Amino acid sequence: MLNVNPWDILWTVINLLVFFLLLRRFLFKPVTKMMDEREAKIKADLETAEKKLAEAESVKADYDSKLAKADDEADKILATAKKRSEKQGEEIVAAAETEAAELLAGARKTIERERGEAVEAAREEIAELAVMAASQVLKRNIDDESNKEFAKQILAEVGAGND
Repeated sequence: MLNVNPWDILWTVINLLVFFLLLRRFLFKPVTKMMDEREAKIKADLETAEKKLAEAESVKADYDSKLAKADDEADKILATAKKRSEKQGEEIVAAAETEAAELLAGARKTIERERGEAVEAAREEIAELAVMAASQVLKRNIDDESNKEFAKQILAEVGAGND
């Protein structure tokens, strides 16, 4: 059978208690201390990460607001540039219309002047023809200059009556 000696049991229990106390003193306390330090470090790292995340979100929000402001400013600049270009276009069209009107007025003056010159040239030709016809009819010998003056005078009288 089994032989149980109470002293062996007592020495085994004492040995286990001493072993437990030694383990607790030299193993459990340093390991627990190391685990607590590790836990504290992890908590600190988590807090730091949360702070940095909040800071990053704040910076992102700041950048987003700056980007929105930049977009608004770009829209304003584009609108201003569009207004300027429309105004310049209107000014160019107005200048072109003014220039066209001036050219048209100049052309009308030129036409009127040339018409007057043509009428004057036609009167002179008619006067010359009339003098030639009159000298043929009268067969008289009058100088050309006095004949032209006489014809102009007659045409002027006739032209004044028709106008």
